[in-house]
Amino acid sequence: MLLTVLRFNFGSPEGEPHAQGELIRAALELAQWGEARGITSVSVDEHHVTGHGWSCNPIMAAAMFLARTSRLIASVDCALGPLWNPVRLAEDISLVDNMSRGRLHTTVGLGYRTVEYDSLGVDFSQRGKLMDALIERMLSLWAGADTERGICAGTWTQPHPPLYIGGGARATARRAARFGLPLSLADHLPDIADHYRELCAAEGRRPLVIMPGAVNRGMIFLHDDPDRAWAELGNHILWEAVTYGGWSTESRSLMHLPGVRSLDEVRASGRYRFVTPDQLISEIRGSDQYGPIVMHPLVGGMPVEEAWKSVQLLTDTVLPALR
Repeated sequence: MLLTVLRFNFGSPEGEPHAQGELIRAALELAQWGEARGITSVSVDEHHVTGHGWSCNPIMAAAMFLARTSRLIASVDCALGPLWNPVRLAEDISLVDNMSRGRLHTTVGLGYRTVEYDSLGVDFSQRGKLMDALIERMLSLWAGADTERGICAGTWTQPHPPLYIGGGARATARRAARFGLPLSLADHLPDIADHYRELCAAEGRRPLVIMPGAVNRGMIFLHDDPDRAWAELGNHILWEAVTYGGWSTESRSLMHLPGVRSLDEVRASGRYRFVTPDQLISEIRGSDQYGPIVMHPLVGGMPVEEAWKSVQLLTDTVLPALR
């Protein structure tokens, strides 16, 4: 089955509750409608103090999608581990794991914005130690520790809900191998993946790596006329690219464009793409390992009607042609 992902962060230039509420309602309807037509998963993330309504609680966001669907996988990419109380995160994940019968997949990462740590009163310089303590505590709770005190009553998925260690450094690989957890890389980093596999082999553990392909397919928005779409709708993509790119001077993921300023730069990067259904079909048919189709239908507060058109082109035109 071709993996199809709808990515949502609920962010928009307005950043006010009414705008965010409209985006959330549209996202839930798109996911519920899309599940019956071949959409396989949704992706949510976590950021704080953005001023733009960006999703701040990915476990809650994932739960909203899972409560409205029956087969869809919700992928948290990622939760900022050191900013969570480990007992609370373990319990929240357990609750959603039980409700959804194992359809929540959570990646925990360190994050990189000091302002997020400051806003929650967490020492940024201690984030590595905090992450280790969080993972150790969560795994202990899921294994049955503290059940006599009523903490973490159990999980649907055994031995514990799907948990991945996310990032892009050798320390990330060491952490994942040490705890016997899958590694989720933010970019195509084969050296880091190989380091993780070597560490797992030394420990007698089976490695599992989630890594984007060598070819960056970008986040796709389907449209019958890409040039017109860039002219009429490109400002929504530009806003997100500039906003997200301004949070770090280093490239952090497949969608991160540090220092980007113009629509031409965004378009040339290939990180965000307007393509026609025929172009996407041709790309997939011409590739041995295309990877997931990642769509970002409400990017930058995109008009809801345009988001629906894009997703419908995927479900009604692209996916039937590939079956």
